[in-house]
Amino acid sequence: MFLESIGKFCFSRIHPIFFYSFLLIPFILSGSYFLSRNAFQQQLEVRFREAAKSGKIAIERKSRKENFIKRYSNADPFFLDKHIESLLFLQNERSTISSMIHHPALTNKRTLQERLAFLNSETNRLSFTEEDIRTSARIKETDEKQRRAVQMSENDLQKVLATIEDIPIGQYEPIAKMPQLLVRDMKIKKIENPQHCEVYEVEMELLKREWINP
Repeated sequence: MFLESIGKFCFSRIHPIFFYSFLLIPFILSGSYFLSRNAFQQQLEVRFREAAKSGKIAIERKSRKENFIKRYSNADPFFLDKHIESLLFLQNERSTISSMIHHPALTNKRTLQERLAFLNSETNRLSFTEEDIRTSARIKETDEKQRRAVQMSENDLQKVLATIEDIPIGQYEPIAKMPQLLVRDMKIKKIENPQHCEVYEVEMELLKREWINP
């Protein structure tokens, strides 16, 4: 009875709006608490996602670096000699000219004979000179300068670029145990052969980088 009397007295002295507002305070406080907890949890989730993303990027970067070094470590020191300077270009044109020269109806063979001699000679092979060799504990770098321009077909060019750039191009795939090759300069010009077919005159400078395992 005593507490009831006190309640009636307070209710009669306080405006009902303020009284009911006072009753809502616990709900407001608890709601604010849960909202703050939810916001804090969302912030934690964002931080965890960002940390996981950063960790994944770091792992991928490390994996790419390891794969890169593994790819170019212990490369064949004679790679250019075996796989680039040994290439024969314009094979289809060579076969065509050989057939034409032996045709009995052909009277003037001089131009074709000169062209065939050029295609069969070392003149139309890639050849590089080594310049400015730099060596450190992990890397050996060599500037490779092409001695003279050579002529090649579109397929020949695709094969050369697939080997140098270390990427698949057309039907051609990269080759194992290659050093890292970077094209420092390349000049490509379309010209016509004696049969009035387009061929490419190519001249380039390379940076050869050989990674050395410790």
